[in-house]
Amino acid sequence: MSTPNHELTQGLGASSRRDFLKSTTAAVFGGSLGAKLSTARGRARRGDPIHIGLVGCGGRGTGAVADALRADENVRLVAVADAFGDRLESALEALREPFGERAAVAPERRFIGFGGYEQLLASDVDVVLLATPPHFRPMHLRAAIEAGKHVFAEKPAAVDAPGVRSVLETTELARAKGLCIVSGLHMRYSPNVRELMARVHDGAIGRVVAMDAVMYGDGVWMRPRESGMTEMQYQMRNWYYFTWLSGDFNVEQFIHQYDQFAWALQGRYPVRCYGTGGRQSRTGRNHGHIYDHFSSVFEFEGGARAFATARHQVGCSSEVRVVISGTHGTATLTSPRRMRITGRKAWQPPRSVETDGHQLEHDAFFASLRAGRVINDGERMAKTTLMAIMARMCAYTGKSLTWDEALESRERLAPAEYGWDAEPPAAVVAIPGVTKFI
Repeated sequence: MSTPNHELTQGLGASSRRDFLKSTTAAVFGGSLGAKLSTARGRARRGDPIHIGLVGCGGRGTGAVADALRADENVRLVAVADAFGDRLESALEALREPFGERAAVAPERRFIGFGGYEQLLASDVDVVLLATPPHFRPMHLRAAIEAGKHVFAEKPAAVDAPGVRSVLETTELARAKGLCIVSGLHMRYSPNVRELMARVHDGAIGRVVAMDAVMYGDGVWMRPRESGMTEMQYQMRNWYYFTWLSGDFNVEQFIHQYDQFAWALQGRYPVRCYGTGGRQSRTGRNHGHIYDHFSSVFEFEGGARAFATARHQVGCSSEVRVVISGTHGTATLTSPRRMRITGRKAWQPPRSVETDGHQLEHDAFFASLRAGRVINDGERMAKTTLMAIMARMCAYTGKSLTWDEALESRERLAPAEYGWDAEPPAAVVAIPGVTKFI
């Protein structure tokens, strides 16, 4: 394996970079390691090429390929799939200049349409990067693991509880087959965040009693309807604004903060949730039916509570932070480069430590493949996704929910069939007290 890109590990010496990769593939994942690497073609030997395929050629998918190619000089992109041909071609164009032949995909390995992922999985790829709208994650993950591929799966893992249950089942299948599932919850790979959480776990702030997270921003892109589009084409292009595709914005983006709640509590998940939300400023037709603000409270066994508020509203102040309050101090995380612990055991990270989690998660992934070790992130990825879905369901319905109620929800957000002329799920704005919990 090549040494991790120096621009992406600036401030770390060679031994520190090696130590980071070793500790990332061992310490962060705890008991999830241990299975020997198993690839369909045995391509994990040092110097041999690792063939990757991309499913979902948007901005995040294109970025994931770039991260993978930088992580290991012998990685090659050999197949791509996307619902839309123009997205596929634009991704390859963006990768052509920086990576040349390593990202040159033959025309016969460019698969278009809803079923393109099946054709990609039938090829000789060793690793699959899943970066489609989140709705498709459970089915694509299951198909990839059944096909014997190692997987990088972007967050979130699903948009509904049946999808979460599917991912949990696939996680066990991957474990039995010795295959990797690496999650896009990239904050787990930041050396600074890992150090802060380790200190919290070691008692630097005493017993954790409360946490709060804020994510306030303007929102993301919006793609207007074009003449001649079917409803399915329009929703797939503008997927962020339809719950069946994105899960709503708290599931799609606020998931990093939900994950930090569970991380601070050493893998404990909430026993109960209640909250509210709605849409006040993002109400136009091109904004679908998702909310533009959420406020949720999570209760944990032992008495700790977490308070989470998020909004996507143009013209408002921006704020992003997580605060973990303990009996002897406070840990505050604003960004991977801006954090501190105050109280009896005060701490701040060195500014020089590299904190690009997107790159470092791929560095760790491909280092583990070369070492013959397996990372299985699936259970944590699925449970953190359920936290986000739980918060959404509470806001949509106005009901308080237990963890078990959320996990056992029968609401399935999916069309009857997949095709450009098929009817997508109804885009109805949820009304608390009227919308039913299913």
